[in-house]
Amino acid sequence: MSHAKPTPASSLNFQLIFNNALKAYEKRTKSDLLAHPLSAQLQACDSPSAILAIIHQQLQGLHQSQRGDERLTKWLNPTVNVLFTLSAALGEGVGLVFSPAKVIFAGVGVLLLTAMDVRTSQGALIEIFERMENFFQRLEIYTEVSPTPEMIEMIVKIMVEVLSILGIATREIKQGRTRKYLKKLVGRTDLEDALKKLDQLTNEEARMATAQVLKAMHAVDDRVRGVEDKVLNVDNRVAGVDDRVASVDSRVEGVEGRVAGVDDKVKAVDDKVAVVLDEGKEARVVIQQTANDMDQVKRNQLRQDLLRWLSPPDPSTNHNIACGAHHKRSAEWFFQGSIFTEWKSTGSLLWLHGKPGSGKSILCSTIIQDVVALCDSGLASMAYFYFDFRDTNKQKRCDLLPSLVTQLSSRSDRCFDALYLLYLSHDDGARKPSEDALIQCLKEMLTLPDQHPIYIIIDALDECSNTSGMPSPREQVLDLLNDLVELSLPNLHLCVTSRPEIDIRHALEPLTSRRVSLHEQSGQKKDIIDYVTSVVQSDSKMRRWRDEDKNLVIETLSERADGM
Repeated sequence: MSHAKPTPASSLNFQLIFNNALKAYEKRTKSDLLAHPLSAQLQACDSPSAILAIIHQQLQGLHQSQRGDERLTKWLNPTVNVLFTLSAALGEGVGLVFSPAKVIFAGVGVLLLTAMDVRTSQGALIEIFERMENFFQRLEIYTEVSPTPEMIEMIVKIMVEVLSILGIATREIKQGRTRKYLKKLVGRTDLEDALKKLDQLTNEEARMATAQVLKAMHAVDDRVRGVEDKVLNVDNRVAGVDDRVASVDSRVEGVEGRVAGVDDKVKAVDDKVAVVLDEGKEARVVIQQTANDMDQVKRNQLRQDLLRWLSPPDPSTNHNIACGAHHKRSAEWFFQGSIFTEWKSTGSLLWLHGKPGSGKSILCSTIIQDVVALCDSGLASMAYFYFDFRDTNKQKRCDLLPSLVTQLSSRSDRCFDALYLLYLSHDDGARKPSEDALIQCLKEMLTLPDQHPIYIIIDALDECSNTSGMPSPREQVLDLLNDLVELSLPNLHLCVTSRPEIDIRHALEPLTSRRVSLHEQSGQKKDIIDYVTSVVQSDSKMRRWRDEDKNLVIETLSERADGM
């Protein structure tokens, strides 16, 4: 793939922009960045790994608590690789005049060296780097797609703004040494203005990229129309040839050989026309694939924005723990039973309840794993949640709702569109949504037409708080379940596990006839016997016991387990 290289006039323009940026940096920091020892070291680097080694040397000088925070360095590796690759991709002209990757990381290194003398948290530096991260992520596409000269100039301007931000931050750290001052660093007017300008330039670059794609698509369409006109012209000429051949046939029978020659030429023309039409079709396919790729890149970026906006708790940590505690072949009696089979094929509510230690969470994790296979094959969607009395972020309806809507949006573009509309209606994520707004968004996702089955699985409802509020957090979740059941959606499958507490029983029993009391099931008792037997037979110390002692332990524990 060829890359656009700047003209001499463009190179002069880049040089002027670059010189002004370095002068502004020197004015703000009272130091010449190109004369700094770090710049000399970076100019000698010929690979991203060499640049990273020098930057990491600066990080080793920070306070111990700062070095332990991975957020300060997580953006370094991908950012260095992207900037270094992009510098090479833009051509030698920009590389010789501007050297953007090495100059920017010289500014980063000087900023880190300045921060070494300030014994405080690195929160301000982290916020600055995260605000610049969105631009660096967008640059990655230009390592694979050639930018136009206009796009190159826009990229240079944005990199210059990044250099300006580093200069302002370095100056502010030099002037203020206290924890209180650094915590307010990002709120400073000049630094905040520079960060806003970076956001504006990044958005302008995105709009230019979109316009460039549309321009390319129109150009290909014009070429295809030109090909079609040429094909029509060839058809007209072929028709004229046919008329002349017919005239010759009517006058001279001896010219049949010449007519056959003309027919061969016509066939050759038809073959060329077919080739041209095939090339036009291939061009349309390339255009469509390019548009699809751009749309997917945009969706992936927006999904990250939505996750940061809602910040849902992660239920996978509870799920992984429950899966790890699952004993092989346990709960087979449940999956072979009619209640589970009917629930899995028919929209309804399934309530699994049992006393403490009866294996509710283990069974719940196994159900989730069973449904995951359907989701991976594209036949279903799923969202799950584990309430947890040990985690304050997993005890209320306001914790449950963001987790459900983000999980559903990650597996369905239409569910993603519903959540994105909610994001737009809240000033592009500037305001947090209310619980009512999230409930309405969830219902919109569930009621979209022509959907695959949707499974919502909630574990340990009894660990949802029931001690404060009118209504209490648990009553709010029970009200939500009641609303979802009343939607009467044939594709919605709800599963809830809990202890059989009075308020939960009064709320759920009227909603479903599919209820299973785990500690009363014969299959559950057999699982307990199998588990105890497995432990006794596999433990290195117990294997040396007499058979009658092993049998006594198995029999006693199995009888007195009482479903636990």
